Parts: sequence; structure tokens; C-alpha cells
Amino acid sequence: MNLLQIFFIISGIIITLVAFDIARRERFNALHFLVFLSVWGGLLIFTFFPGVLDFIGKIFWLTRWADVLVYASIIFLFYFVLLLLRKVESNRQDLTNLIREISLQDTKYAQK
Repeated sequence: MNLLQIFFIISGIIITLVAFDIARRERFNALHFLVFLSVWGGLLIFTFFPGVLDFIGKIFWLTRWADVLVYASIIFLFYFVLLLLRKVESNRQDLTNLIREISLQDTKYAQK
């Protein structure tokens, strides 16, 4: 077992623990939980069966299996950036609505 495989195993364990902890607290939905578990499963499969990456690389006409990991990581990161942007926009909208309600209440009290 080489250092990269040990790193993947430790990362998989950490991702699984974080996913179960967040799911226990009900901080995200089932889709996010499945994404975390699929990342964990992928790490385990790639760690113990590295030939799978060669097969996936051949499907996408890539010569190096490491390219598969890089492209998958980029897609994964874009997915989470979009989720974060959606969350920020939702928070911004909620804050705008709250400020609007408070200002309307203040104007009602000021008119009395």
C-alpha cells in the first residue's frame, strides 16, 4: 500500500464521518448525503481497484488515469460552488425581506 492509497483511505473515513454527522444534524438534504457517500465509495474503489480508473479513462479517451480524478474533482468543486452561491443568494434574499419588514414596521410606528 502506497502513500496515496493511505491518503485516500483517511480522506474517505473523514468524509464519511462528516457526512454522517451533518446528516444526523439534518443540515443538508438526501442528495448531498448521497454525493458525499458516492465520493467516499469512489475513493475506496479507486484505492483498492486502481484499474477502474484506467477503464474510466479509456471510456473518455484519456491516456492517464490521473486526468479522470482531476476532471471529476473540478466537476465536484463546481457543483459545490454553485450550491454555495445558491445559499448566499437565498440568505441575501431573506435578509432583504427581513429589512423590508422591519422598515415597514418602523414607518407604521413613526406615523402614530
